[in-house]
Amino acid sequence: MEQTKKRPLTGRGILLLCIWAVLIALDFAGLIWNIVQLQTGTMEWSKFSYSLLHFFVSIGTISAIYIAEFLFRFRAGAPLVICCALFAFFGNTVSNVYNMYDYFPDWDMVLHSLSGVLFAALGLGLVSVVLRNQPEGKRKIIAVILFTLFFSLTVGYLWEIFEFTVDSIDPSMTTQGWADGILERYPDGTYLVNSRRGTAILDTMGDMILHLIGSLVILVPLLIAFWKKPSRMNAFAFTPVPRRKSADKTPNTPETPAAEQTDEPNSPENQDT
Repeated sequence: MEQTKKRPLTGRGILLLCIWAVLIALDFAGLIWNIVQLQTGTMEWSKFSYSLLHFFVSIGTISAIYIAEFLFRFRAGAPLVICCALFAFFGNTVSNVYNMYDYFPDWDMVLHSLSGVLFAALGLGLVSVVLRNQPEGKRKIIAVILFTLFFSLTVGYLWEIFEFTVDSIDPSMTTQGWADGILERYPDGTYLVNSRRGTAILDTMGDMILHLIGSLVILVPLLIAFWKKPSRMNAFAFTPVPRRKSADKTPNTPETPAAEQTDEPNSPENQDT
């Protein structure tokens, strides 16, 4: 019989499982709140259906890092897993299930700041793989911080390209802050805006600056912490998970003692007398 050894649930596993359960419960609470609003007539069906869609999206995004660890058999540092789950919660559940934009118009600024923190943490995980074989020391710490900063800024840059692409394909679908500065629309498709530099570039540069600030907020203290104790970088490292070993019991084949094996030709019994 094959007996698979089950790994006991560690303190890390209990902590991350509790965080996941709380965030999913809050996602369900947001859905219930929306149902109550729909029943009382304070929410339109179109807005409820939008929130309902993001309710399911939130479950997937909050669980994404946990699913990735299971499928690709690795363990990310607990701080990184927490950052990913919290960002998914604030970026989707709070934004689109609890409709935070209706209560706090500048919520987008908070998200861009948090995205700098998240992708800096993710960069620390990736650089642990890229620089795994590099010798320990101050140079490696500097390389880790620079790689992480540039990785985070690259993600922020690519996100702004995505926003620009969406605006270019269908301007009516835009949710960007620059649209709030439009004073008048002309028949030729141009706009009169309230800034001589253009509200679009102000929105883009504001998002990128906030992303940079968020990245530095986490990387500067971590640089000091890593400099004092380099082993702290392991808290964000990706580590592979070995395959589970099965306690296989192969059937014992009786071994023939040497005395019972076929006599050699040179034995006295086989020699002609």
